[in-house]
This record gives sequence, structure tokens and C-alpha cells, in this order.
Amino acid sequence: MRASLIELARHDWAGLRCGCRESGAHLPETFTRLLEARSVEETVGHGLAGHLEEQSMLFQVAPHAVPVILAALTEDLPSFVRGHLLTTLWRLVTGESHRSESEAGEPELEEECCEAAREGIWLLYREAVSGDTETALDILEFVDPDTDRFEAFRSAVAARAGKRQARD
Repeated sequence: MRASLIELARHDWAGLRCGCRESGAHLPETFTRLLEARSVEETVGHGLAGHLEEQSMLFQVAPHAVPVILAALTEDLPSFVRGHLLTTLWRLVTGESHRSESEAGEPELEEECCEAAREGIWLLYREAVSGDTETALDILEFVDPDTDRFEAFRSAVAARAGKRQARD
């Protein structure tokens, strides 16, 4: 039983607009194949770019994908999948609504993505101190409203990196 797949099943993807100009009905399969991939070759054709966002322009499916990504980050994933998910999350919290979404009444998808990401703030901090530090800090810079906490973590991570470089 995987938290990401449970979270994935909670959403009515078919009722949401996707960046590929179709409904999001295909996203559960795309996510599942990505999350089950054990080699880079298995991910071909199952990336999230062009579906949740296109050049950081967000589509209606984007905020619904954030909790799926956060749930997936709690799981044991190959580094290439984890990296894809973190990069995608960064694009979602730093993007903005695609013009078509704004015209359809969804002008603040980026804020919805940030709000959803805030629910996993400690997961993102864990990633910052023990995983993909740069991408996690880039995400946290946008989603953590507590700037003092963010700066304390950024400083601690930088100090640790400095000590490692001195040893090497």
C-alpha cells in the first residue's frame, strides 16, 4: 500500500483540465508508471511536463498533483524519479496560471500549489537537509511563510556543506 497511490485515487482527474489539452483522466496512469519505474527507460513517455505545467504555466490539474508528489516523496524512490518530482514541484510553486486557465476562472493556481505544498513543509525541510538540498530550498523559499525558519535552515545547510568541503 502506497500513500501516493491512495492520494492519487482521491481526485477526479477526468474532471480537470490538463496541459495536453485533454482531461486529466490519463494522469493516474502517468503518475503510477512514473512511481513504479525502476530505470530511466521505464519513465519514457510518463513524465509530468506538458501535463501539470508547460514552461511553468500551470493547468487546473497542478494543485491536485502537489499532494500526490508530496506523498510520493515519503516513499523509497529511485533518484531519477525523486529528482523529477522535486523539479516538477518547484515548477508548480514558482509558476503561474496559463492564460487559458485564467480565462477559465483559475487565475491563482500557483497560490493553490503553494498552499498545498505548505502541508508538507517538514517533508520539504527533511529533503533540504538530507536529499536534493538545492531544489528543496528553492521550493521552500516560495512556500514557507516563516522567513526566519527558512534562513536558519539555509544557513545550517550551507555551514554543513562548508564543513564537508573543508574535509574533502
